[in-house]
Amino acid sequence: MSNLKSAFYAGVGLVLKSKDKVESAARKFVKDNKVEAVEGKKFIDKTVKHVEAAKRDLSKKFNGAVKNAVDKMGLITRKEVKVLKEEIHHFKKQLSKPNSPSKKSKVKKEKR
Repeated sequence: MSNLKSAFYAGVGLVLKSKDKVESAARKFVKDNKVEAVEGKKFIDKTVKHVEAAKRDLSKKFNGAVKNAVDKMGLITRKEVKVLKEEIHHFKKQLSKPNSPSKKSKVKKEKR
């Protein structure tokens, strides 16, 4: 699992780094080509939006890959662990309760 985390963080790092580089390159392009301020801002904003969309897409793909890997390995999820803990707690609570009077009287009658 730590290898998956490392791969994820490396991917996110590359996307974030590329966002900065893309924004920087877009600014340089605007400056070098003497694009008007309004058009330059539109170009930079559009470019940054594309990078952010790529980041979201990468995150979705990574989450899907992790889910598939977890399913294939047969690992239990936190949600499943939580449900099991709640069930265990419920059963422990039931076992620790003293028997109700109606059950005790039935038991006594059956013993006779």
